[in-house]
Amino acid sequence: MAENEKDTLAEAEAAKTKKDHKKLRHGTMATVITIIFVAAVVLVNMIAGMIFKRYPLSLDLTKNSKYSISEQSEDYVKGVNADVTIKIFAKEEAFTEVNDYTKQAAEVIKRYCEYNNNIKAEYIDIDSNPDIVSEYSDYNISTYSIIVESPSLDANGNAMYDEDGKALKRIRQVSLLDLITLTDDFEQQTQGYGMSGSDYLTQYAGGDETTAFMLAVQNNVVQASTADQAFISALMAVTDPDPMTVCVLTGRNELAPLSYLRKLLQANGYTVTDINITTEEIPADADMCIMPAPKNDYMESEIKKVDDFVSNDGKMGKQLIYIANYAQQSTPNIDEFLEEYYIKFADGITFETDQSHFTMTGQGQIYTIADSISETFAESIDVTDSQLIMAYPRPIKIISEEQGKQKVEALVTTTDQGCIMNTETGDTLENGKQNLVVLSSKASFEDEGAVYSNILVLGSSEMVSDQFLMFNQFQNRAYILSLINGMTGKTSTGMTIEPKVISANIFDITAEQIRTLKIIFIGVIPVLTLGTGLVIWLRRKNR
Repeated sequence: MAENEKDTLAEAEAAKTKKDHKKLRHGTMATVITIIFVAAVVLVNMIAGMIFKRYPLSLDLTKNSKYSISEQSEDYVKGVNADVTIKIFAKEEAFTEVNDYTKQAAEVIKRYCEYNNNIKAEYIDIDSNPDIVSEYSDYNISTYSIIVESPSLDANGNAMYDEDGKALKRIRQVSLLDLITLTDDFEQQTQGYGMSGSDYLTQYAGGDETTAFMLAVQNNVVQASTADQAFISALMAVTDPDPMTVCVLTGRNELAPLSYLRKLLQANGYTVTDINITTEEIPADADMCIMPAPKNDYMESEIKKVDDFVSNDGKMGKQLIYIANYAQQSTPNIDEFLEEYYIKFADGITFETDQSHFTMTGQGQIYTIADSISETFAESIDVTDSQLIMAYPRPIKIISEEQGKQKVEALVTTTDQGCIMNTETGDTLENGKQNLVVLSSKASFEDEGAVYSNILVLGSSEMVSDQFLMFNQFQNRAYILSLINGMTGKTSTGMTIEPKVISANIFDITAEQIRTLKIIFIGVIPVLTLGTGLVIWLRRKNR
């Protein structure tokens, strides 16, 4: 072999050896990097596992976060410092498998327990523990019933017991119907029967709320889940150090059903009960009474019950809301009672003539829009940027703005272009600013200061109707809740929790989102992966 050929082969061999060493070096480096990366992933996974075991965390990736709770709820739950037990009368597996709504309820309860060790959940099988029903004899306990309870404590924080030595508890029952809200269409249909959707279903189910709940889901009349709202309401009711009771006075063909207002109050920790004024006494421990537009007048004995409640043996400190409706009959006894508090109703109906302060529907209904709102008891809203809606309010007159220990204030008024109209003749009875909501306050002066009984008069029952309280573009809901909280002096958060719609889509994504994901996973990602691999291969080949 020639000398030149030997040199060429030697150079080729040396180049090959150098290239092999370079490959080995790059291969070793890649292996080391891979080992480090895998070790890092394992380490992070181990640390995350330890953290999540110590601080449980569940990620909710469903549409609208239907298995999560609101930030307001989370903050409230974390601040609960009383022992609370949520008892579900069913096996956990059976409860969660009923449908999406019970599954969400179980998840919400689980979140509460994770956020606060003071809150515990118990699933109790009634068949295995039949005696548990007798323990809650005051409640209609059956399979799937839910009870939220907390020990009753005295002013010093000590547990309280009855005469038999049994621990007293503050209890709020949560119905399965409380976990859902029904569709607007269904609610409107049942209003034709003079009842709410829940009442209609319960009546159809023979009084069994569990069956009514099942019927609602099966017939697709459920619009949203309100599990978070229902359980926060129960927590507030059993842990509030200053619980408030609101009595709705019935028995006189009331024209304002107040279905949504009841839910709103209960959601904010109030206990709401019905009292038939014709046969029952107003409880001494009640904080507020509501007269929801009685169509028929009260008897003198019934007026005395209300008057005694408000005066509270001269100590005051009681609250009354009187709701008027243009369809009420003559009520001379009620009128005389209100006049003692310097409030009276005029004949006719109040209207707005300013075009920016009324609206008319296709059916010819005229709605009044009010934005002249007093700051009294309106801490929860911005009165300079709020609008209230109502229909056909009765004109409210103030006899005297202040007399001795009593003062009267218009809280909501029309513009200066308001008027009072005779609906039969169409004649204008009076022009100028009109009162829509009025507050009369009477004081009792004690050592600790003035204590007030307040009478709030709403000229229109539509102001607190289900429909108007649910309108997001108007502030009726926030304003009414602010008034009630202010009157009672309730120190709760006053928060409301919006319901979340549950989607039937298994993956909780839309068709457009599915198409986007297909493009990403079937097209974009493979192309990027192939392109990246090709670039790496070419670079390594040319080294």
